[in-house]
Amino acid sequence: MIRQSYLLLLVIAAFFACQGTETEDASEPINLELEVTDSVRIPYVGVLSFMDIRPEWNRALFFDLQKQSFVSTDLQGNILGEFSKDRDSPDGFGSFPMAAGRFLDQNRIQLVSMYGVFEYDLEGNLLRSAKTPKDEIKGFSGRMDAIREIFPVGDRLLLTGLLPRTEYNKTQPEFYDTFKQLVWVDPQSGSMEQFLHLDSASIFQNNRSHEPTTLSATFDIRDDELFVISGGDPFLNVYELKSPYKKLKRIPLELTDFQVNPGEDPQKADPRAISFDPSYGMISKLTIVGDYLLINYTTGYEDLDREEYQSIQSQDQWQDFNARVGEKYKPRLQVLSLEGEKLLDIEMPDRLGNVFVSRDGNLWFNVLPNPDVEEDFFQINKVEIKKSRD
Repeated sequence: MIRQSYLLLLVIAAFFACQGTETEDASEPINLELEVTDSVRIPYVGVLSFMDIRPEWNRALFFDLQKQSFVSTDLQGNILGEFSKDRDSPDGFGSFPMAAGRFLDQNRIQLVSMYGVFEYDLEGNLLRSAKTPKDEIKGFSGRMDAIREIFPVGDRLLLTGLLPRTEYNKTQPEFYDTFKQLVWVDPQSGSMEQFLHLDSASIFQNNRSHEPTTLSATFDIRDDELFVISGGDPFLNVYELKSPYKKLKRIPLELTDFQVNPGEDPQKADPRAISFDPSYGMISKLTIVGDYLLINYTTGYEDLDREEYQSIQSQDQWQDFNARVGEKYKPRLQVLSLEGEKLLDIEMPDRLGNVFVSRDGNLWFNVLPNPDVEEDFFQINKVEIKKSRD
């Protein structure tokens, strides 16, 4: 590991503690700081997506988008194994996983796809599989990075389960009435059970047509509570983790300049099309780190920029527009208390990407490549949330 410790952001924000402890004066302002305290650099030529890191096992996992291969390393940057699987190979898992692969130990990687649960060694030898019963196989969307993770809960696995199409399509109210956001997976049998309907007050229940990608849930777990945000719906929903998943809270999120997508007239929407409109806000990741909730989101565009985006007719127009809005609308990070109180909201710090995981009370972020210099390595940074008093 590359040892480094430098302040990423000096005084980012100040807030007054609403509930002080016996040793803290609740009236004294507190500053939250993000500090990069460590890095892992992987010598590699190619485009890697960040999947998993397990410091206790000295392991990190990535996915090469061009080669369609899984790359495992130690935290000193040494590549330990690399493998890919053809879609229809006897030991394959299908076209893509439903979430990032994860380490089971130093030498085993677990993948979950619509076809079941698969375990491989670092060289790609299939160690075990539990294939989903044929009558339960559904066309779940997938991810090649840690925007979506596998969560072990007892003897089951919990994942986001986005189905872009069901017996209903996005123009029909029944699509939203029957939509289920998450899925339980039995790693022994491969059986999958969908659950957790959209909240009745969700923007997706407004009798408009919404792009299925905007319904993709992000979630995390603390003790016996399930924290869920439903894509473009700017609310934090907290449920009991056990069935029937009683809703405990629905908390509106105070997101900076967040543009809520009201949806499209169902009569004008193409029921077969699946697309994504960046001119509206989207919450891509929620994670719990220590006593904080961290979310990553994009704001969407102001009305005039949205109109320009929707009128683009050529590749040249798109490149010019994209260069301008890329500087104007930066992805953002928000830190909240576990009760949903906003503590900090900032633009994503330079060079930190939007793929991150929480491990042992710390965050690990992918680092974006330098656009001005050709690099032959991939890097992830360890980031700690620290608080101090003025």
